[in-house]
Amino acid sequence: MNSHVEPPPKREMGCFAKGCLLLLVFGILLVIVGVGGTFWSVRNVYLSDKPALAPETAPPTETGAVTPGETTAPAPSERSAEVRERLDTMKKAARSHEESEVELTAADINALIAANRKSSGTASVGINDTALQAQFSIPLQKLDVPFRNALGLGDRYLNATVTIVAPPGTNASSVQLSEVTLNGHTIPAGLLDWGLPGVGRSLRTYVIKYANQFGVTDGEIRDGKVILHTSGH
Repeated sequence: MNSHVEPPPKREMGCFAKGCLLLLVFGILLVIVGVGGTFWSVRNVYLSDKPALAPETAPPTETGAVTPGETTAPAPSERSAEVRERLDTMKKAARSHEESEVELTAADINALIAANRKSSGTASVGINDTALQAQFSIPLQKLDVPFRNALGLGDRYLNATVTIVAPPGTNASSVQLSEVTLNGHTIPAGLLDWGLPGVGRSLRTYVIKYANQFGVTDGEIRDGKVILHTSGH
């Protein structure tokens, strides 16, 4: 007799997967237009016809990528599986109202990016003591941006860098971007709190959504790591 076998649950795509990349691109473009930019400037000033280099591995200056006794660092797929397991453990702790902590190095975050086919090659992260810098090089052709083809943006790339400094006690409602550049041009770092034209919500609402998804109550960046906490309440 044949028994019914339940399909394995689908693993949730992380913040660097297609949905978040689309949100990032669409949000930034709407913000630029909303503060007085034109579609000509979006295409020719803030977007590029060439990709920026976005290495998928951690910067060579990062230490601690190889644990004692190892001669080589784990493959990205192996590291990403281990990181996802730690994040799942944190999520379970949050649901059980338990205190927990997860430390993420740049190599951990880059492994998550590289292991997802939607985000692989589009972003990389480096952490220098107390600052995290994320580099994005996203081909608009890879994403279903609503007005991409109508405005001739299919051959353009969104090349951006975002720097974040998070002292102890920082949460999703208080985290700030300290520097944002788009194709080499500085744009206001307060864009997390700007309402997206035609959408109403700000990018921060989605930051809060992802924090709640994993039960993160606060975090910090120090000693070259992103440290996330659940409070147990």
